[in-house]
Amino acid sequence: MVAGDGWPYLITVAVVGFAVYRYIGPLWAIPLALLDTALYFLFRDPLRDVPPAPLGALAPVDGKVLLVGRSRDDPLPGAWVRIIIKTNHLGAYTVRAPIEGTVHDVPWNAADHVGEQPPHGMLLRSEEDHNIVLLFPGRLQALSPKAFVRYGERVGQGHRFAYLRLAPRAEMYLPPDSQARVAVGDRVAAGETILADLPG
Repeated sequence: MVAGDGWPYLITVAVVGFAVYRYIGPLWAIPLALLDTALYFLFRDPLRDVPPAPLGALAPVDGKVLLVGRSRDDPLPGAWVRIIIKTNHLGAYTVRAPIEGTVHDVPWNAADHVGEQPPHGMLLRSEEDHNIVLLFPGRLQALSPKAFVRYGERVGQGHRFAYLRLAPRAEMYLPPDSQARVAVGDRVAAGETILADLPG
């Protein structure tokens, strides 16, 4: 129920809180107890029931669908099905892989981002050569997700591979022949909701 990277923080605050409670007083320990509760909320990682859908693209984050449409030459050359999700900051702060595949860097064209940083993101490539681009636009570096995988590694569908860190939205770009299963306003759960069916 708690992400592995959160345990050091939870244990440290709990130990310090117990010491304060024991040697200084209960009232002084209350802020630390509240801090530990907040950390649990941030690092909780509930189990998800990943559906058996090899050609399904799952929601990477908890949230609400803001847009379902098409895009051309953005973020990369070619046609794409574009789905934007507003992240739920009361949901789990984890990013899950929409498909099983290999993680790659997004091959940005530097000329497209003169004077600005390109969005944080990655490209996932399946064994069927389906490419899915996952982006987390945002102005603050502190809000960009922290990945737990490296380029070239494989991730399983629905597996947790990044910590969200308050990114305001997630954008997913799928092959042009993908069929969306969601509409604007739908609530989605990371690793459980099928956003679209990929071409066979």
